[in-house]
Amino acid sequence: MAASLAEQTFSFCRYPFVFDAEAKTTLLQTDAVMQMQSAVEEVNRRNVRMMMSQLPIDPVNPILVIVVKRDSIVSDTLTQIMKCGPYDLKKPLKVVFHGEEGVDAGGVRKEFFLLLLTEILDPKYGMFTYIEESQTIWFNDLSFEESPMFLLIGVICGLAIYNSTIIDLRFPPVLYKKLLGRKPNLDDFRGFKPAVAKNLEYLLEYDQAEGDLAETFGLNFQANGGKTPVNLENRVQYVDVYIDYYLNKSVEKQFEAFAQGFHRVCGGKVMEFFHPEELMQMVVGCQDYDFRELEKVAMYKGEYFKGHPIIRNFWGVFFDFPFKMKKKFLAFLTGSDRVPILGMKSMKIIIQPVAGGEQGDHLPVAHTCFNLLDLPRYSTREMMKTKLSQAVEYSTGFGLA
Repeated sequence: MAASLAEQTFSFCRYPFVFDAEAKTTLLQTDAVMQMQSAVEEVNRRNVRMMMSQLPIDPVNPILVIVVKRDSIVSDTLTQIMKCGPYDLKKPLKVVFHGEEGVDAGGVRKEFFLLLLTEILDPKYGMFTYIEESQTIWFNDLSFEESPMFLLIGVICGLAIYNSTIIDLRFPPVLYKKLLGRKPNLDDFRGFKPAVAKNLEYLLEYDQAEGDLAETFGLNFQANGGKTPVNLENRVQYVDVYIDYYLNKSVEKQFEAFAQGFHRVCGGKVMEFFHPEELMQMVVGCQDYDFRELEKVAMYKGEYFKGHPIIRNFWGVFFDFPFKMKKKFLAFLTGSDRVPILGMKSMKIIIQPVAGGEQGDHLPVAHTCFNLLDLPRYSTREMMKTKLSQAVEYSTGFGLA
C-alpha cells in the first residue's frame, strides 16, 4: 500500500531529539508569539465588526499587565489570573506595583515572581511540604487550600518560562515528567525520597535464599479489599502501587490544578519536544557554569569600564574564588545560584561605582531584582577580596528560604 502524503513528507518535528535546548527554547517562544498573533488577529477582526456596527470598541492590550499591592500580592494576582482568557497568558508580562513608579524592564517582573513565591510557599498556606533528604517541596496531601491556589502557582511556573525568568521552585524532577504526561517510576522516586527508594529497591532485589520475604519485611498492602502480605510474587506490584500512591493518587487534585495552570501558559505540541530535565531547567535554571561568559556579558555604569583598575581587581578576585564561592556570588547577585537554560551568555549583570571604598567603610551591595552590583572604589585588590567575600558570605540574597 502506498504511503500517505503525511508519511512521505519529512519533518524535523517528528524527530525532537535532533534539537538542542537552545533550539527547543526558541521553538517554545516562537510558538507563544504565533499564538498571540492569532489572538490579536481575531481581536482585530472583532474590532472591525464592532466599528462597522457602530458599537463601542473594547481595545485589547497586547501586553499582560498585572497590577498588585505588596501586602496583598497573592490575592491580587489570583484575581487577575482567573480573569485571563485563553490567549492572555501568552502575552509578554508587565508587572506594576500599585502606587510605585518604574518601568518594568525585567527587574520589576523578577521581583514580582520572587515576592509572590515567597508568600505562596509560606507554611501558613500549608500548600506544600518540605522533604529534607532531597531538599525539595511536594504537594501537601492534607492541604485545605482550594484548587485555584494550586492553579495559580502552575500559571506562575509557566509564566516564568515564557518570560525567561528563573524561579526558585524546588520541586523534584518527577514533577516535570508528570507535566509531560509520562508515568513516574522507581528512578523518579529517588529524586523525591532517596532513602525510601533505596528500601524499595532492596525489596525488589531481595534474595529468597536469605529468608522468607514476607516474614523478613512484614509488609502488607490493600489488594482485593483486604490486607495482602507482600511476597515474591506481588512485590513488583507493591512497589508500583506505592509509587503511584505517593506521586499520583494522594495529591491528584493538587497536581491536576497545578498542571491545568501550567498548561494554560505552556500548552501545545511544542511541549512534546522537551525532556523532563530540559523543562525543569527552563523553570529553575541549570548548572552549566562558564564564569568567563559572565565576565563577557557584564555591563558597567559611571566611570567603570572593562579595563578600569577596580574592575580588573574585581574579576581577578572573583576568578580566584573557589567554585563554591563563585556560586554563592551568583546567588548573592541574582537571587539564584543556577544559570538560565541558554547559559551565562544569556544573562545580564551590571556593575556600578559607589562611594565608601576608599577606607573600606562599605560592603558591595547587590540589587537582586536587577542583577545590579554596587561596587565601592576599593583602593587595593586585598581590600576588594576582603569586602567582596564578606558581602557574599553574610548575605542570603533574595532566594527562597
